[in-house]
Amino acid sequence: MTPTARDRAAAPLRHRPVTVHAWDDVVFAHWRHDPESLAPLVPRGTRPDVVDGSAWAGLSAYVFRETRVPPFPPSGRLGTMTEVTIEILTVDDAGRHGVVYRTVDTGNVPAIVAAHALLGVPYTFSHARAKRRGDVLTYRSVRHRGGLGPAAVVRSSRRSRSTRDGGPVPPRHAASVRVVAGEVDDSSLAVELTTRAGIHARYLTQTVFWQRQHDPLTLRSARLERLGGDLPDAVGMPGLLDRQPDSLLVLDGTTVRYAWGEVVS
Repeated sequence: MTPTARDRAAAPLRHRPVTVHAWDDVVFAHWRHDPESLAPLVPRGTRPDVVDGSAWAGLSAYVFRETRVPPFPPSGRLGTMTEVTIEILTVDDAGRHGVVYRTVDTGNVPAIVAAHALLGVPYTFSHARAKRRGDVLTYRSVRHRGGLGPAAVVRSSRRSRSTRDGGPVPPRHAASVRVVAGEVDDSSLAVELTTRAGIHARYLTQTVFWQRQHDPLTLRSARLERLGGDLPDAVGMPGLLDRQPDSLLVLDGTTVRYAWGEVVS
């Protein structure tokens, strides 16, 4: 019997957890795509995952709280962070259904350094903010001037001095989303789009898989109030936010555990 997405997420971790997070106030926005259009954007050894007849790209936004690296207690420096991502749903030849992050924008500098050095996940230095009032969730992320990765922290301050001296102003890619959470959505499509077994990432010369585990998610439908920005332009996906999402969901919270999976290719 083919395991369901819920079964995949609940599978025991094959290795000791690398990080554990409380994952709160999550917004999932996904768009249908032709698989061929996304294929050049995923790492070797993976391909866009076809769900309900389409490949899918998305924006997700969430707050990580109580971050810890076992066996140590929660870290003050890594403890809470807001993240805004652009992602593609993927699958590899071993049948692992994951997600590829084209970018994870956050203002948490230690997380940026650790993710690049240890995980191969493309974190980016940004002003990322989250706000929740009742069922209204709002996220906004504006990149610091500079490029991807921890070096952007240094470049940002240098470029700020340059612009004061009359130099060129680099783009500051941004994204914003505001939604109103509604009723529970337990459809198979909602589960497949949000319950991924791990992360496919490019690390040095290899494609690797990081296993992700959590309890079954209680997802809610959502109504879009605002969506915009040019963040997808920075990762080779222009126009992603120009139309209404084909799926829009909210997750109030869960606990997520990440562990080493294995080399894909």
